[in-house]
Amino acid sequence: MKILHIIRREEDNIIHEVIDHDRAVGDVSVLLIQDGVLSRFNANGEIFASINDVLARGINVQYELIDYPSMCQLIVEHDKVVVW
Repeated sequence: MKILHIIRREEDNIIHEVIDHDRAVGDVSVLLIQDGVLSRFNANGEIFASINDVLARGINVQYELIDYPSMCQLIVEHDKVVVW
C-alpha cells in the first residue's frame, strides 16, 4: 500500500510516530506544504515540498520541490492520503 502524508504545519512527534508505523506496512511518501515546509524532516523515503510555499517563505530546503500539478499527481498515485 502506498501512503502519502501531507504535512501543513511544523512537525510534531506524533506525525513521526505514525509515519514510522506506516513504513512498516507500506511505501510512504511525505509532502510538505504551507508551514510544513519549515519542518526539518529527516525521514527515509520520498520527501517533497511545495515550491510555491518554499519560495513564499524565502527558505532553502533539501527536499524535492514540486508544483501543484505534481502534487495532484502524487495524491492520485497513492492508495491512502493522510493530512496533518
